[in-house]
Amino acid sequence: FGSSDSGSRRTCAGPLVAEAVAEGSNMTVAADKVASIVQAFGRWDSRGTGKLHHDVVKQVLMSLGQSEEDADLVIHQFPASKGDQLEYRAFLAWLLDDGGLAPGPGESPRQRVERVFQFWDIARTGRIPRESLMQVLRLLAGDSQDDVERIFGEATYGHDWAKGDEVDYSRWLAWMFQEEATQTPRPVCGKDYFAKPSRELFFVNRLVHPEAPAPRYATLDEFRERHAGNKAVMEQFQNRVLVCPQCSKPNGYTMTKCNSCSSSLDGVAESKNDNIFMGFIYGVGKGKFPLTLSIRRESEDLLAFDDPLAVSIVHMCVIPTSVFCPDFRFLFTDPARGLRLVDDMMDFGRQACLDQYWSSAEFRRRYWNGEDPPRTLEDLQELVVLGFNFPPSMFQLHLQFIHGPLFPFHENQALQKNHFHHGRFFPFEYVRAALACGERARMRIDADTRIEDVVRHIGALGFDYDAEHERMMGKCRRFSKRFDIWRKEDFELTVCTDGRVVSNATGEVLPDADPIKLQQADSAVMKNYGRPECSMYRYPKNPGEVLHFCA
Repeated sequence: FGSSDSGSRRTCAGPLVAEAVAEGSNMTVAADKVASIVQAFGRWDSRGTGKLHHDVVKQVLMSLGQSEEDADLVIHQFPASKGDQLEYRAFLAWLLDDGGLAPGPGESPRQRVERVFQFWDIARTGRIPRESLMQVLRLLAGDSQDDVERIFGEATYGHDWAKGDEVDYSRWLAWMFQEEATQTPRPVCGKDYFAKPSRELFFVNRLVHPEAPAPRYATLDEFRERHAGNKAVMEQFQNRVLVCPQCSKPNGYTMTKCNSCSSSLDGVAESKNDNIFMGFIYGVGKGKFPLTLSIRRESEDLLAFDDPLAVSIVHMCVIPTSVFCPDFRFLFTDPARGLRLVDDMMDFGRQACLDQYWSSAEFRRRYWNGEDPPRTLEDLQELVVLGFNFPPSMFQLHLQFIHGPLFPFHENQALQKNHFHHGRFFPFEYVRAALACGERARMRIDADTRIEDVVRHIGALGFDYDAEHERMMGKCRRFSKRFDIWRKEDFELTVCTDGRVVSNATGEVLPDADPIKLQQADSAVMKNYGRPECSMYRYPKNPGEVLHFCA
């Protein structure tokens, strides 16, 4: 990677780096080029650990134009090379002598230091490990290493922002540069978040069909009375859930926290409630509330609608309407048929998203940086969290179609891994890959089949759930960074990590403000759901027309 006067290693200039290296320099690389190199490593780091196997590092170096021999040599000459894993940012910093982060034109010392910290902030949490702080200080000190230990001690001892193994670098910067402390630091993803929008939002109204259908059954009670003798149909209308005591959301019966407001579900007893998805399908007018929908696309066999508990600017559920399938486990009773069904659901959601949301130039400008619509399925999938919950909160197969960016509260939760929970959320790509194995994927499934047995069976097919889930979470982090649109000036409040609510205008702490109620209010005003109104499904079914997937 250019020449070095240290004599301690042999490096070779690849095309990507060579164009940024000044001949005869100390291997200083422009920040945007460093970012490109880091991204090349980061695409392989699906878990966000900052570490990669030697073989993967070699493959990345070779993809940047290095020969296999030179890639091997430079990896083995890295002084901190231990075992078969490399901390690739430390490796890159060593390779480029100063981390590739020489001061940019017009850049203040503080801006440079902050950029160095961001370089080391693998998961965008706003915190870095203590050992990384020491490495950063040594990088910044250059030839003046004598004070590093003293500064490190002063920076970490006795400060509440340096407890445990990590350091909050935004607060460290304020301390280091003797900035006046404020009560409203700009929230960092995964920590504080904004609340109560102060500016007008933009929404995409759903298409309203001129002929709204009338209910076939006025209420769920009427439906039950008329079909009381049909045990199979009655069983379709029951969910096993834990109802959140704070926000009343029904959650999957294995959840420990509410996936709407994040309140604890400890001690909440399992109960049963109405499977309103089947009410939609059968044309029922009302249960505990009207069974109308914010429909984005509908056909004889499929239905895509805005999730009323949306966590992002585009959050749809896609359900089959001509077959009853309680959850994704049952797809493995007939993998070929299951594969066709999930592909149809994915394509249906994709088309609804493109037709309803990506077609709006103003929506793209407000939320997606004015980007052009994705040209391929793969391009769109990179922007969407897709998957199935087990156990579901509604016992009818539904594909969660969640396009980034997430709303501030939910982005905060996701980046702390309090959304799309491991062991409960199963990525579409993971399920589809297993179903594509055909007869090898077939399983005997019933209501009591353990999800651990399904995961073990899929693992035997060659698909690692842990790796696929981490890959999905990495995608979530990427689109949060790509569509980094939430700004302090657009919100009245900041909800801090410790639960304090602070006015963005005055910095005043508001002791009576309730974060849970704020989140519920924000959800109501920020989501596209029900605009301008909801309606019933236009292709309601008779009970005998909706057979169990296993029938």
